[in-house]
Amino acid sequence: MRARQRLLFLQLPRLDPDVTTPGENVMLAAACLMHAVASSPEARYWEMVETPSTQDTGDNACVLDEIVSLRPDVIGVTLYLWNVERTLRLVSALKRRLPGLRIVAGGPEVAREHPLLDGAQTVDVAVIGEGEAVFPGILGACRRGRKTQWRTVGWHDGARRRWGFRMPPVKPLAALLPPPEDSIFRPDKQGMAYLETNRGCPMRCAFCCYNLRRRGWSSLPSADIEQRIRVLRSRGAREIRLVDPTFNAHPHFRDVLKAMGHANKDRRVRFFVELRADTLSESDARALARANVVEAEVGVQSTDPAVLDTIHRPTRLDRVLTGIVRLQQHGIRPTIDCMYGLPGQGMDDITRCLNMLAGYSQAHAQFLPTLLLPGTELRDRCRELGLRGQRLPPYRVLSTDRLTSRQLADVEALAMKRLGAFDTPTRRFVGRRLPDLFADRKLVNVPQTESMATDVVGSSNCRAIIMRGENLFAHRMTLVSWMRRWVASEPDILWQFVLAPVCEEPLDLLETMLDTVRRMPPHWLDRLVSPPGQHVYAARRVLILLPRARPFDASWCAAAEGMLANAFH
Repeated sequence: MRARQRLLFLQLPRLDPDVTTPGENVMLAAACLMHAVASSPEARYWEMVETPSTQDTGDNACVLDEIVSLRPDVIGVTLYLWNVERTLRLVSALKRRLPGLRIVAGGPEVAREHPLLDGAQTVDVAVIGEGEAVFPGILGACRRGRKTQWRTVGWHDGARRRWGFRMPPVKPLAALLPPPEDSIFRPDKQGMAYLETNRGCPMRCAFCCYNLRRRGWSSLPSADIEQRIRVLRSRGAREIRLVDPTFNAHPHFRDVLKAMGHANKDRRVRFFVELRADTLSESDARALARANVVEAEVGVQSTDPAVLDTIHRPTRLDRVLTGIVRLQQHGIRPTIDCMYGLPGQGMDDITRCLNMLAGYSQAHAQFLPTLLLPGTELRDRCRELGLRGQRLPPYRVLSTDRLTSRQLADVEALAMKRLGAFDTPTRRFVGRRLPDLFADRKLVNVPQTESMATDVVGSSNCRAIIMRGENLFAHRMTLVSWMRRWVASEPDILWQFVLAPVCEEPLDLLETMLDTVRRMPPHWLDRLVSPPGQHVYAARRVLILLPRARPFDASWCAAAEGMLANAFH
């Protein structure tokens, strides 16, 4: 019998400049796909290769070398808007090192007419929506040199991607998820675990592609849910996040709440859910609290009935607000989502949204930019609706039929003033202590040869390079040459270029470094944090670490802080 082929799963993490919260990269999709293969006749032909731990911490070169050493025959990659560009760059390098390697891509980012995937010859197979029912068949086709004919599976034939015509098989959720005792069902180091109880959503939101990829319902029985919660508790879970798109859409929602309560009688575990507030009854809110649901995310999106109608959201705002009040009355903190940049949305609606969000002092308010995600109705109809957005991730709307780029930028400034930033900006750019400095710090003494400076860079995916020396301004061209070389070698990771001067340097040094960052290839994180029509940088930042022993002029520090804070997030 021939040796089994080797299968590896890869899911690159979302790199976050925020050092105050732990990152998370739970490979739930990979676990379900591995279970699907193990439960199928195809299992006899495949060996599951463990994903290297460096996928979460390493740069591209590090991950590349580890995967090459494992010599997989097929890699399944999960694509999100935060990792699609990096993943495509990495698998392209992998295919150069491993001739014959096949790449199968799935995840929320996969869609027809995708700006990056359509021409990506490095992705041999693309899968839209759920992959468990089709993945074993895809592996069998790869092994035999054939192609499947499912309409959700696209094979690249060297010239274009061709999609099949048959509907994929449908299986119940209980058959798709690994059993409760599977090792994937365990909390992370912070005690957070994830649980799926239901697939299917009653909403048909124009900005979301979930409803287009899954029609109909598939749910776990309440007894199965109770068992899974007990397993997670026994493994140390303190918090469980239910990943259902609409938790109270489960057809046996109230039985599920009873099961959660039975499994969590001592209320040791806290639950987080996303639900519809407009259908939430008083007894439902009471039962959620009894089960120890402590936070519930609620989508309001807009206060304008015409806007809500355009994006296919329920238009009974009074019922939504009543549901939010019921959550608060039972001690459940609501996370309230509103959006700006929606079609037909004017400043009056935006003002009402901000007033509403500001009025919930105990809630977590989120005022989020509209994203034209591939595969969604909003993206398909953007011209008709008068929307203009970014071509590449994160696909932010840049102008609408009612608001210019400048007006949207003003909306962001107003929202930040009233609610705070929608993510975490750098707290300090200049100081003897920099609270946002990455843990991986490499020191480069200036002057130093370029080869020596390159050698100390390291292999992590969030890296601070501290450049220390006298008269750094005189060596500015060397410094920016290093910066360009470092980023060119690893364009997808996060960089902090930290000056460690011994005395005040001319501020022209900062301007030279800023100009270098502006000329670098764009990063998806910069597109995320930049207001429409502006350029703000988060993936590559310049900071100044002052020596502890020597006083620095306060006006120089303030000027440097202002210059960097205006350029970087």
